[in-house]
Amino acid sequence: MINKERAHLTNKKRKSLEMNPMTNSFDKTYDDSAVFGVQRLKSKIVKQISHEFRTPLTSIIGFAEILEDDIQIAEIQRIEYASYIRNEGLRLTKLIDDLIELDSLEQGQVDLQLKDSEVQQTIRYAVTHIAELAYSKFINISLDLPERPVIVKFDPEKIVQVLYQLLHNAVRFTKPGGLVILKGEATDKHVVISLHDTGPGIPARDIPSLFKRFGKHYRQGAETHCTGVGLAIVKNIVDQHNGDITVQSIVGEGSTFIVRIPILS
Repeated sequence: MINKERAHLTNKKRKSLEMNPMTNSFDKTYDDSAVFGVQRLKSKIVKQISHEFRTPLTSIIGFAEILEDDIQIAEIQRIEYASYIRNEGLRLTKLIDDLIELDSLEQGQVDLQLKDSEVQQTIRYAVTHIAELAYSKFINISLDLPERPVIVKFDPEKIVQVLYQLLHNAVRFTKPGGLVILKGEATDKHVVISLHDTGPGIPARDIPSLFKRFGKHYRQGAETHCTGVGLAIVKNIVDQHNGDITVQSIVGEGSTFIVRIPILS
């Protein structure tokens, strides 16, 4: 009899709790917090993208209005303004492509095409893509590579992309007449590729955010800022190879980016 009464009271208490809206307050608060967090993240991304798009779009609109309004504009200026519009359009296209690729990498939607590849050949191929820009700035790219071929299983197209991005940044931020040194070597467990430039260096406070999406940093003495989208892609590609990338930099002396990729059996 006593057990039946206890069971009756327990059931009655349970029903009372289920009917009490306060029992759902924690779940509601949790759900609201989660939604709020997603909304904040979404808002932050929208603001960051808007900021990155605003500058080139302002230039495109401004030069287009000049071309539209000033029919007496000199031919040399017309060509110059048209070139600005084209270059800013290409910059926007590159940013959009980078954002799409970064999103695919972060979502794990990019499969590596691993195959036996020669490290020296991959490095040299990446250098050919940046040679024209380096030549235009009188920057010498020095290679320090093993004499014997080093064969490693990785995705050569993605590794070329990594090296090109690092080379592009190095040449971009190094003053005319500077030097970029690209070194490759193999240890028992890793292929180590290091890229050193004689640029302005990176302030220590900026290094932790280098590889974050829209992680802006400013190289002292350089003319431009860097959004970090390209380096975020680099980090994701290296991570997919189970490797790592580190940075050593001294302001006024230059920077060294070191990529380590494990040698797969």
